Amino acid sequence: METVETRSKFLTIRVNPDVHKSFRLKAAAYGGVSEVLRELVSAFIDERVIVSPNPERKSIYHVTRSQN
Repeated sequence: METVETRSKFLTIRVNPDVHKSFRLKAAAYGGVSEVLRELVSAFIDERVIVSPNPERKSIYHVTRSQN
């Protein structure tokens, strides 16, 4: 039985330099950027994370969630 999880797919986003620096600095306390992003993706899939709309930005909430 293989004990190492295979990670062969990438998720890529673009952010401004200030967001990148702030996230990198904060994520360092939790194992680094990759570990935090992996946990966020996993939590989103498992519905353990709640995304609240930012009233000052265009919302992602107009998108209809498909029911599988």
